[in-house]
Amino acid sequence: MIDAAVNFTRDVLRAFTWQKLLLAQLLAAALDLQIVLMRVGRVAPPPTFTWSRFVIAETMAFSILLAVLIAEQAVARGARPFRTYAIAILTASVFSTIVQYEIRTALGFETSTDRAGVAAQVRKTQMIYAGCDTLVYGVLFIVGYLDYRRRERLLHRVRAAELERARSEQHIVRSQLAALRTDVDAVALLATLEGLQHAFEQDRDDADARLDGVIASLRSKLAPVEPVRADLSA
Repeated sequence: MIDAAVNFTRDVLRAFTWQKLLLAQLLAAALDLQIVLMRVGRVAPPPTFTWSRFVIAETMAFSILLAVLIAEQAVARGARPFRTYAIAILTASVFSTIVQYEIRTALGFETSTDRAGVAAQVRKTQMIYAGCDTLVYGVLFIVGYLDYRRRERLLHRVRAAELERARSEQHIVRSQLAALRTDVDAVALLATLEGLQHAFEQDRDDADARLDGVIASLRSKLAPVEPVRADLSA
């Protein structure tokens, strides 16, 4: 059980590549832009609102991405996709809601609904906003991510099929070349040998030259076919 958990955690961390890190930053930027647009035309935010936006957006983005990577590994091990992703994004919503609130509280970063002088019940609504945003945008991100992965797998299968077809064609060509190179006409060979026999009886030097030519011809026909390597860089 412990080994399975360790392997699962290791696979999740391995999946968190620099491309995924960049994806998380792009998602955080989109979430931050959404927060800014929602503030247009409203009362002036507190001085630390910019830092609050940063903490909220980054927490939401990493929570969503981590939930997707965890769910992806669970599905790869046989879990049901719909239920797994649903549980993952719900957990991410709760996680990001609590974490961003605790971080901002510890650093003193405020929002318009979560600052000094506002009733405690009203301040808690900010957590509800963050949780709902994580849930909504997380679902949209999962839908887009799964569609991208589906297209990626389809493209991989197409490339694999094309590569297999190319290998089959190469095998056929190699077989044809081998057959052509080993296709020695026995009648013509016997006639050539008889001609060489008569040549040795008449002029040995000329016969040696003709014999060398016959040997070279046979070697070229019977030489092994070099394998044709496919260009897999594409």
